[in-house]
Amino acid sequence: MSDPSADVFSGVHRTLLDLYVSLENDAEALPREDVKAAVSAVRAGLQDSTDQKVRACYSRYVRLISLSLGSPAFEEEMCLAKGPMSGLPRRHEAKRIMVSGIGRSGTTMIFQQIARLLKLAKLDTNYRYEPYLWNINSSATDGNQFGVAQLHHFGIQTHLETPLFFEGSAPLHDRFIDHLFGDPSDWREGRMPEACLTKVIRGSGRLKCYLERYPDLKVIACLRNPFDTLNSSLGMFSFFGEEFHADDRSRFRTELAQRGYPADQLPAQAPRAIEWYAAWWRVFTEQTLHAARAYPDNVYLFCHEDFKRNAGRVFEEIQDFIGLHNEGIHMGLSRPAGPSIRATSLTASDISKLSEHQAFYEREVLSDRMTAPEIEKVRQTTVSRYAQGTYSFPVAGAELGQKAPIQLRDMMLNEAQTPTTRLVHGGSTPLDMAALIQKHGGAAAQTLRMPVSDSDALKKGKTFGVVLTCHNNSSTIVDAVLSCLQQSLPYDEIIVVDDASTDDCREKLTLLATMFSGLKLRFLESSLGPSGARHIGITSLGTDYWTQLDGDDLFWPTKNEAEARALDGRTDTIAFSDILMVQPQGSHLQNTAAYDGTQEAAYLNMLARQPQIPRDMTMPRALYLKAGGYNLVSHLYEDWDLKLRLASLKKTKWRRADGVAGTVYNRMSPGLSAAHPSKHARALIQHFFSALAGFNPDPDKVLDAFDQTMKAFSDTHISAVARRLLAAALAKKTFDPAPLAKLVTTRQAYPKPNEAIIAEFEALTAELSEKEMT
Repeated sequence: MSDPSADVFSGVHRTLLDLYVSLENDAEALPREDVKAAVSAVRAGLQDSTDQKVRACYSRYVRLISLSLGSPAFEEEMCLAKGPMSGLPRRHEAKRIMVSGIGRSGTTMIFQQIARLLKLAKLDTNYRYEPYLWNINSSATDGNQFGVAQLHHFGIQTHLETPLFFEGSAPLHDRFIDHLFGDPSDWREGRMPEACLTKVIRGSGRLKCYLERYPDLKVIACLRNPFDTLNSSLGMFSFFGEEFHADDRSRFRTELAQRGYPADQLPAQAPRAIEWYAAWWRVFTEQTLHAARAYPDNVYLFCHEDFKRNAGRVFEEIQDFIGLHNEGIHMGLSRPAGPSIRATSLTASDISKLSEHQAFYEREVLSDRMTAPEIEKVRQTTVSRYAQGTYSFPVAGAELGQKAPIQLRDMMLNEAQTPTTRLVHGGSTPLDMAALIQKHGGAAAQTLRMPVSDSDALKKGKTFGVVLTCHNNSSTIVDAVLSCLQQSLPYDEIIVVDDASTDDCREKLTLLATMFSGLKLRFLESSLGPSGARHIGITSLGTDYWTQLDGDDLFWPTKNEAEARALDGRTDTIAFSDILMVQPQGSHLQNTAAYDGTQEAAYLNMLARQPQIPRDMTMPRALYLKAGGYNLVSHLYEDWDLKLRLASLKKTKWRRADGVAGTVYNRMSPGLSAAHPSKHARALIQHFFSALAGFNPDPDKVLDAFDQTMKAFSDTHISAVARRLLAAALAKKTFDPAPLAKLVTTRQAYPKPNEAIIAEFEALTAELSEKEMT
């Protein structure tokens, strides 16, 4: 037998809703006399009604209709007579409770604990779990499927057609809210529920709509710090919903711009970058706080960090807030309601970018609940957890909307081949960075990626960039990029120049570029070799300082920080670090301290190639250009050639950084270039003679330096002839290296075969010897 009051409510609700929808769609659809007549007919039947829910429903729709008509007088004319209500029987009013959050902030746990409380109170309750997405009418998530069959198409349509930031009234969204808090009971046909409990994570920008439509609504708004929220969401779902419906990014950006937010800071070329997720977290956290302050009696702010500290007290406050108490609510608090994400999907660069949002959270949320030392402890503990974790690629939002995270995870387990699974599985890189950090990191091994606290002071207003070059480095390129992103002092710009790779480097890099905004890609259609690729990258950078990395090597986590400290903002200094050499027999550090001294000492060590020459230094871009940049004609020992010219620059300082290492140098497959030894010898001679003209060092030290440089190729004919020439030039009273450099560095010299160069060496040797005898 149906409940008469429920039938009345349903009739009033449907009649006035249809009338309101017609007016919203077309304000001229009905003459005002017809609207008035229709509303008057409903009003006549309710004047003596004692059902407060029915009367409230009528009053709410009359107000909406009057707004549609643009006539406040209509509401006043059509209002119900108040009349004496005391002593009359009243139907039980439903408890309306909503758990709202941004995601991964404890909403499921709160939802399930309140559901337990409602069950203990034996209240007939309508449950709505994530109704903007799922059609799960249950008090628990365990056992429920979250697949395509459970998608709530009414909820998805409402979400997509309602602005993300919305405070007003609209037919579709109003009907959706009524579905959550005004529908008949799911369990007892023909009756209204005694309670309605809903959990939403896409309603933070629409809270005022709910509170205006149902003034008795109680909202538990769940908040959590950006690090934990974003890291967890990256492993579970995308805020922007592209796994399930049209991507929300475009309208999110548009609505932000309309609200005066600097939406141009959201990188269009990197839709999965942390900036997008951080902006979502920030603005919806702000919206939640605004709603809580505007409706202090209706909104309870649940702070996840406060809950972890004292769960019992927080739940006592929640029970007071919703007006229900039972000790049973404390059961089950020791385990999370939803799946836990233990993976680390935040890089050190991401952590640095989130620091300003963390400061906002501490100021606006935690400061009301914790002391300054407690807040500091929470921050340090949280950041340390991610700095120590092993990075795991996020799967939420991957495959450009083609796969949900749960599908991708299953595909990974089955080793399916998609762009994301190939990126996650990676290749068989020979460098185990975690093991190297444990072996060489010392006491600070666990915190090497902790972002520096004084980054602005350390950078001295300068920007830092890195040029990463690769050619068929599929098994190592991803780790190389990550080593640039995992710096304790993040790089401002990372340019990867792919030198016409024929493996899947480009596919992996393209996918990486959707995830990291600081990553810029240059794909060369024909191979230019390392020096040409590096030159393109260096000249494309927009930063004050630059460094470089090969696609099969890695950066130590503190390289940029240590070298920035060594630079100290100077524009006449080149900073370098020790090198961590990794070979089949093991790894060891190579000390580069010999280059930290006078310019002449650094130059002579460089000239002799003894001891280990620094690599991948950090320097001002202006010094690179002043030194003439890479020699784009020579393809052997071009690094050494550039370093010799840099060492020759007057008033240039070389400073060794105070850190464990700079580059993790991959020598797991050591060996010289496949070029013939005579070509190696000629390239070394060419750069050696050219460098002499650039610096004109102490003649007494030059021949020893030549012998050291040519040690590996001393038995080649060109090496022996070049040594005799050098000795003849040094025997002169005044050593002039210019004629030697001219023989090997002119445009005409490069295409000449070794035989022709040897003949010229011998001719000049004879000329010098004859002049000496004369």
